[in-house]
Amino acid sequence: MKQLTQILILFFSMTATCQEKNFIDKPYLEVEGKSDTLVTPNRIYIDVLITEKDTKGKKSVEDLEKEMFTKLQVIGIDVKKDVFMKDMLSTFKKYFLKSTDIQKSKSYSILVFDATQTTKVFIGLEEIGISNVNIEKTEHSESEKIQLKINSKAIENAKATAESYLNPLNQKVGKAIFIGHINTTNMLQGNVSGVLIKGNRSLYEQESKGYISPIEFEKIKISSNVGVRFSID
Repeated sequence: MKQLTQILILFFSMTATCQEKNFIDKPYLEVEGKSDTLVTPNRIYIDVLITEKDTKGKKSVEDLEKEMFTKLQVIGIDVKKDVFMKDMLSTFKKYFLKSTDIQKSKSYSILVFDATQTTKVFIGLEEIGISNVNIEKTEHSESEKIQLKINSKAIENAKATAESYLNPLNQKVGKAIFIGHINTTNMLQGNVSGVLIKGNRSLYEQESKGYISPIEFEKIKISSNVGVRFSID
């Protein structure tokens, strides 16, 4: 039985070696293919912390919460669908609240779909005294589909590169005998520029003076980089 096992191991080792040798003996060309695109975020998550400190205790968290929902509805936000209350643990981790403050604070995430809505939320919440408002992250709803298209384009570019090498030699690109994923970049969280933060001249003050600095979002980069080995015909 032991001898049979050793024979089988030897057989499989020889088979693998022969296959590898046959592969190396085939003429092939190895190239890289790259592709990328930029997309504008269409899902923006706004982080809101409601706390009595914003009004120096003049309004309760409950009152601020009601005013926030009313203001968001006026803006056109679907509060049942696009407003989410975050759990207290995440609130504690992010804002490092003291135990005495936890019961007097609530954290929400508001989903909007463009820069215009984002600006309206910032202004609207500041109007009612809620100043702890930040952009949490930005995404694109079709990022996975776009990534697949970019992958295909990267392969097409790899083939075009291979053809550019072989055409002057009067040789043709054959079948792809190996495709290796080198790198893909899907920056789902875009960076934000132009958002005024607490301490600078507020959006609300700018609105009263007839000018508002636009909120602009850095576009999300989706890219693909592949290595392909083509047989040479």
